[in-house]
Amino acid sequence: MSISFIALSALFFGFYALLATFKKQKKTFNFRVLSALAAGLLFGGAIQMVFGVGNTATVGFAELISMFGKGYIKLLQMIVIPLVFVAMISSIMNVDGNSALSKIAPKIIGVLIVTVAISAIVGIASVYLFGIDANALVSVVGTNSAIEARGDSLLATQDAMANSGLSGLALSIIPSNIFEMLTGSERTSTLSTVLFGMFLGYSILQVKKRKPEKVENFVAFINSAKEVVLSMVREILKLTPYGVFALMTSFMMTNDLFALAEMGRFLLASYAAIGAMFLIHFILVSVFGLSPIAFMKKTWPVLVFGFGSRSSMAAIPLNVETQTQRLGVDEETANMSATFGTSIGQNGCAGIYPAMLAIMAAQVMGVPVDISFILQLIVVIAIASFGIAGVGGGATFAAVAVLTIMGLDITVVAILVSIEALIDMARTALNISGSMLSGVITSKTNGSLNIEQYSADSTTTTSDEIAA
Repeated sequence: MSISFIALSALFFGFYALLATFKKQKKTFNFRVLSALAAGLLFGGAIQMVFGVGNTATVGFAELISMFGKGYIKLLQMIVIPLVFVAMISSIMNVDGNSALSKIAPKIIGVLIVTVAISAIVGIASVYLFGIDANALVSVVGTNSAIEARGDSLLATQDAMANSGLSGLALSIIPSNIFEMLTGSERTSTLSTVLFGMFLGYSILQVKKRKPEKVENFVAFINSAKEVVLSMVREILKLTPYGVFALMTSFMMTNDLFALAEMGRFLLASYAAIGAMFLIHFILVSVFGLSPIAFMKKTWPVLVFGFGSRSSMAAIPLNVETQTQRLGVDEETANMSATFGTSIGQNGCAGIYPAMLAIMAAQVMGVPVDISFILQLIVVIAIASFGIAGVGGGATFAAVAVLTIMGLDITVVAILVSIEALIDMARTALNISGSMLSGVITSKTNGSLNIEQYSADSTTTTSDEIAA
């Protein structure tokens, strides 16, 4: 056992002890998550500066912390399908009448699709505003063996998508085996779960109208199951600061992020596009007569969690409780918007990122980017946004799907995978903001939004209550 392994491990677990102390001191959940995120970036960056990238002296330590970081991610993945399943059934079956359901779901999906189309335009504009040259990027790193290996893997995914076609992608959303669907093994498993959950919830509604006594026990079971699953989620959320610290440390010590100027420019352009889209969200809130400042303050804790965890699915409980307890959204709308937002119209992962990569791929291939190309790209992004999983790496699948449909090369996707995790944190926060925006706008237009609750000051945050 090397001295470097012992020293690094001591520092790592020392910060874990500090996080435990923060909790005993009743520091806020957001404070602990942000502290872990910043400390992980600094600690991992310091390790990279001292030892370099891929140094054999840090291999053992990297394997150690991967158990904590990847273990946290696997816990989130474990709970995703059960959470989406019971949340979707519960939100549909508890709707008061079919007319209310027909007023909620289409509007939520409409807002998500409109905003993902806007985000695609913002992503396209950012490529030109920052003068990103994809040809320079490809020529600099095109011989990298790691990138070539990623490219081979992505090519297999592209071939599968190309063979199935757009109709195949659409049909893949309908599960042929619900037990296989619940394993979460397919790219569209999340949306398939949403679809089946909606169908089951709607069927329960129909039975409740005809013979309510027949489904009383089943309804009680689903509501109880939802509470149990939410309790499991809360226990996992308590581990967030520890998971975030391990993930950020591992990320910084294993990725030479700024070795290439063009990658740095892409990173800057991505964050600028994401920031612009957040601003558009606030403008849309004000268009509907609501305070954008109140929206920003009350959604902030959920966005911080999404930034650190890179999972909009794991943020569903925080998302729903923030909407219902802070923003005044009715429970049915909050449940649907939070759930739909994990697999439909993600502004960051399915909007900005694929749009940017499509323009860059067109540059490499010499495809003229005119108005017809841009309009086609926006439509394809809106359609392909259905079924993109709200977990880390979902944006890569979204980009491959869009580039495949557009007939573009995916080399750029393979090149940018190395810095995708850093961009993915902000993209996830934007995805969550978009889902909450759809809930607020839908509730406001349906007249079910509690304006007083939306405007009232809050002294506590939902994340603190869940992770207490």
